[in-house]
Order: sequence, then structure tokens, then C-alpha cells
Amino acid sequence: MDPAIAVEWALAALWMTFVLCGPALLAILVVGLVIGILQAATSVSESSVAFIPKLLVIGLVLLMVGPLSLSLFLDYLRDILMRIPELVN
Repeated sequence: MDPAIAVEWALAALWMTFVLCGPALLAILVVGLVIGILQAATSVSESSVAFIPKLLVIGLVLLMVGPLSLSLFLDYLRDILMRIPELVN
């Protein structure tokens, strides 16, 4: 295998990881920051106060972005599988 092809595949895999995980992680980051500020302002230190909204937001984000993410991942996987014969030659 040519090292350039290996680097290309690794970069494509990293990019796909960022695309698939980005929306969920960004949503959790924003919700965590808002809840952290509210907890600091109200002096509430209950851990379930932070957990429940994050759980709800991640569920909503996955419901909204899930079909698009699955489509992107399937296209990526199809591309990778179609390029395997190039490596054999």
C-alpha cells in the first residue's frame, strides 16, 4: 500500500469522525455551559440537574441529525469498500 493512500484514508476517517460526532458534542457543550452557569448562579450542586437536560438534548440531536449522519456514513463506507480492489493490484 502506498503511504499516500494510507494517509488519505486516515484523514478521511478522521473527517468522518468529526462530521458524525460534531453536532452531538457541540450540543452537549452548549447545554453543559448554560447549565453550569445556572448552577453557579443559583448555588445548586445537584448532579442530576445537569444530567437530565444533556440526556434530552443528545436524544433530540440524534433524532434530528441521525438520518443525515447515517447517510453520510454509508456513502463513506461504500466508497471505502469500492476502493479496496485498487489496493490488491
